[in-house]
Amino acid sequence: MLRLEKVAKRFGPRLLLENADLAIHAGEKVGLIGPNGAGKTTLFRIFLGQEEIDAGRVEVLPRARLGILRQELAGSGGSILAETLQGDQELIALEQERDMHHQELEQATTPDQQERISHRLGEIDHRLETIDAYSAHSRAGAILMGLGFTRADLDQPLASFSGGWRMRVALAQLLFSRPDLMLLDEPTNHLDLESVTWLESYLKRLPGTLIVVSHDRAFLNRVTEVTVEMGGGSLTRYQGAFDAYLEQKATRMHLLEKEAEKRDQRAAELERFINRFRAKATKAKQVQSRVKALEKLAPVARPQERILAPRIRLPEPAPCAREVLSVRALKKNFGDKKVFSGVDLSIWRGEKIGLLGANGYGKSTFLKLVAGQVQPDAGTLKLGDRVHPAYYAQHAMDALDANQTILESACSMATRDMPESAVRSLLGGFLFSGDMVFNRVNVLSGGERARLALARLFLTGSNFLLLDEPTNHLDMVARANLGDALESYSGTLVLVSHDRDLLEGVCDRYLVAGDGAIRPLEDGLEGYLAQITSARSASSSEPTEQAAGSPPPSVRSERDVRRLAAEIRNRLHRDTRELRSRSQKLEQKIHILEQERAHIQGQLANPNLY
Repeated sequence: MLRLEKVAKRFGPRLLLENADLAIHAGEKVGLIGPNGAGKTTLFRIFLGQEEIDAGRVEVLPRARLGILRQELAGSGGSILAETLQGDQELIALEQERDMHHQELEQATTPDQQERISHRLGEIDHRLETIDAYSAHSRAGAILMGLGFTRADLDQPLASFSGGWRMRVALAQLLFSRPDLMLLDEPTNHLDLESVTWLESYLKRLPGTLIVVSHDRAFLNRVTEVTVEMGGGSLTRYQGAFDAYLEQKATRMHLLEKEAEKRDQRAAELERFINRFRAKATKAKQVQSRVKALEKLAPVARPQERILAPRIRLPEPAPCAREVLSVRALKKNFGDKKVFSGVDLSIWRGEKIGLLGANGYGKSTFLKLVAGQVQPDAGTLKLGDRVHPAYYAQHAMDALDANQTILESACSMATRDMPESAVRSLLGGFLFSGDMVFNRVNVLSGGERARLALARLFLTGSNFLLLDEPTNHLDMVARANLGDALESYSGTLVLVSHDRDLLEGVCDRYLVAGDGAIRPLEDGLEGYLAQITSARSASSSEPTEQAAGSPPPSVRSERDVRRLAAEIRNRLHRDTRELRSRSQKLEQKIHILEQERAHIQGQLANPNLY
């Protein structure tokens, strides 16, 4: 499917690739990993032909269709279902041509015109059947609902949705297009846990080739079967998902270290002999032989030591009341939409709670209610004595002052009694060390801004953390460090996240938002995910046309009637395909047996055999 040979690529003085080789085979699910700045996005652009290489060769299977997840979806002003259907440009073009020819057929005045148009319509219908076009609306609707949209959402205009939801439509459009090679860059960033679970299942069934960049370890382990590490100018391929890659890399590093030690030991022996006998004429030939052997001794690159990020040490939270939060008869609506109705719960000091539930069921709203950013319509939320909440929103990094330095931004959130040295120590845990703290916010990358926003939150001295998707834009090292810090945090925590490793490593209790309520989860995270999978399996048996949000038969247009009739023919064709295949095989077998019988009868009639 894809091959790189001796590829070199630089950005100014920065080396991305040097003599890099890579082969990706058709149907493989590949995880592309590497530190931030290694050039993974640039590599995607090279695959697409949007970025020139300095040397080497890049080969993509001829006529292969490549698709990449776009970070922005301009849209055509249509519904999200219509925007998703735009992913298959061949389908759109064929449907437009078919509608045009139907109009021409109605206006045709001669038999020749009618025959020509009918012939072309037959070709179009055959191609539409080949690409399974008559189930397109139901397939697109199923993808959108898998990504968290409701049936009622499907006919809503794209412009009515926020940026995160528009990104889901962009992902749905790519999935619907079914390219031969799909390139995904952080596809889970704007998804909830339920949608991530659905996406994993969908991608595992995907017949095409997939290359995905993700910092979600659990996602990579569930989806990929090959791991390619980018770094140090090379691309190294490992068979297996992320955890298997870690084991293989550790083994590889150990072998490289042993090989380097063996080479160094041999070189030292040769040098000792040369230095000892260099001045002796009787040893001249042996010395010369050792010199040549030393020159031929191939250098072995020692594995680079992994630079570990400093541990994040959160300030000790101030003591507070045993009951951190008391919620009684809580009600909250947004217009006609009921979010919470009669919620009662308590959160106790030291609890670390994972708040689960599909998007739109009020997880973020609950955090905002507790933080005082949104007011309830009825009921009470009462914080305990000396409880000081701190809220991290999904877009917290957008609130940073771009003109401040990192240190100024951090100090502006720190408690009055915290010295600058303590602020810098905490910043070091978030990989802001040395003179880097004097860089201005406006030069930071998205991941660096996210780390700074988290550091600012922890400097407030809060003893009740409210975190809404804190791992968005964080790489694996930062995620792991954050998980370790939260696990050792002695305060109280409510966490909303699609990162299963973070949830499982930090949380000791789970609550689920849904149907206007917040209920305790008894089965744990794995039980919850099993319930989601089971519910989706049950719902998949519902009629696909209705699931896709199509109108009832009574209001279908003539075009819809033609489409439905064609879909029925298509389904009948598919349903009888196996029977036709079996019939053909039986006919072939009968033909072979008849030939064998004729041959045997001919032999029996031969008197020479008796």
